[in-house]
Amino acid sequence: MLFRLNIRRRCYYLWYSTSVQSILLISAFGIILLIVILITLKRRETCWLDKYRSRLFCFVLTNEENLESRARAVYETWGRRCGRFVFVSRLNSSIKCENENEKKSFEKCKLPIENIPTLPDETYLHLPDKVRLSLLFFNKYYPNYDWYLKADDDTYIIVENLLRFLISTIKRYPKPLLYGYRFREDYYVSGGAGYVLTRQGLDLFSSYMKNDSIYSQCNSPMEDMMVGKCLQKTLQLAPFHIKKDLTLIGETIDQHGRERFHPLAFRIHFNGPSNKTKREWIHYKPFHHNLFGYEAISETTISFHYTEPSDMYQIHSFIYDIRLFDKEVCRSPL
Repeated sequence: MLFRLNIRRRCYYLWYSTSVQSILLISAFGIILLIVILITLKRRETCWLDKYRSRLFCFVLTNEENLESRARAVYETWGRRCGRFVFVSRLNSSIKCENENEKKSFEKCKLPIENIPTLPDETYLHLPDKVRLSLLFFNKYYPNYDWYLKADDDTYIIVENLLRFLISTIKRYPKPLLYGYRFREDYYVSGGAGYVLTRQGLDLFSSYMKNDSIYSQCNSPMEDMMVGKCLQKTLQLAPFHIKKDLTLIGETIDQHGRERFHPLAFRIHFNGPSNKTKREWIHYKPFHHNLFGYEAISETTISFHYTEPSDMYQIHSFIYDIRLFDKEVCRSPL
């Protein structure tokens, strides 16, 4: 009897001790597996964004005078975050890129400046022609992109927010040709805030705007207005089976009605314009009613115009170098 009792006790001891050990092992394995899954998902999310990043072509209008100031600030901050990034500028023929001893000239050559032989003189009057010839060139030599962002050399772009927005528009119907800050006329968007042509938009533009006669019918002194008018013209000329699924401009405000593209500097959108001319302009020109302060700027903001080089570096540091560690953990109502 005593022998049986001892055997039973030993069996219970082995059973419970083994169960506890098994539970501990299973728990440890589960924690390790959860960590691995979270790391994998994070990497997949990054790779997923990078997959779409490679489909974004960015080009920035600049000139030789601004290469070492505005252009360099753009390239050293947000420009490198595009899938492909180039500057559009007509370099002076005196610049020799082969001679590294001429440091000032050679530093300019390190910037990714696209050599477009047909570019006109770099004056404001020729800006529409410069954009038109650039778009025709990119359609011919860089056709394997889904989106083409045009920006100025004093525009700051948050590329990841732009990509997230563009990805969200893939299934839109009808498909827009152009995205940006909309004006009341509703056929063009702000050039200073940056705008995006879709693959279909660039195809249509190039198909018809290589014809000088058609281009003369929609040309304008303002390059952003020219792009809008010419895209509008292409929709009029395109066959019905092509244009029936297309629309000119896509909506870019967020779900709260806040703008993502901003045609003025951050401080103006946040504080409101003090200058009477800008105040009247920003009240009467936009397609949407303009707000100021916190209500004016979307959490998924994409761009700001009139950004000085020093401000560009500061904004970039705030976005990419500083982390708010408790953002997801502690949601304070303050």
